[in-house]
Amino acid sequence: MDIREIRKDSEDLPILEAINEEAIPENERCALSDMFATGAKVWCIDHDQEPVGFMAVRYYRNLLYLAYFAIRKDLRSKGIGGSAVRELIRQNPDKQVVVEYEAPDQPDVCNDIKRFYLRNGFFETGWYTNYDKTEFEIGCSQRDFNSDEFVAFAEDIAKVVSDHIPNPFRK
Repeated sequence: MDIREIRKDSEDLPILEAINEEAIPENERCALSDMFATGAKVWCIDHDQEPVGFMAVRYYRNLLYLAYFAIRKDLRSKGIGGSAVRELIRQNPDKQVVVEYEAPDQPDVCNDIKRFYLRNGFFETGWYTNYDKTEFEIGCSQRDFNSDEFVAFAEDIAKVVSDHIPNPFRK
């Protein structure tokens, strides 16, 4: 497994967009072209020298926000995704990698996703967000989550992306 940053004109983009459509629910999905247009970086996940997934990452100060992450359906649960997120963390040791996963309104699915991130280098933060009446829990690659920086990130990203803005809160 390797990860590599790709550009908006990459020949692999159609493959990654197909994975995006397969993996991300329509109400949560954003086209990769839109991610590029709003300043995100897209990392292609290669397995056996072919693109099998992607991570769309937003960079802000000492924070990396893992906005979208997907692996081709037939290759899930084979360690590729875990290797990819651990590599992202490894390549950015001085940064907080932050992710949101659905909170327990769908306990089986949500708990599996949460366990995936906790197994692969993330910690619970005690912070949550809401999008379109769906609650998400925030995970972080460092034990000490910098909530002030995440709030500043949310305010900054609101200037670029008006319809999907994190609004962090504690319960």
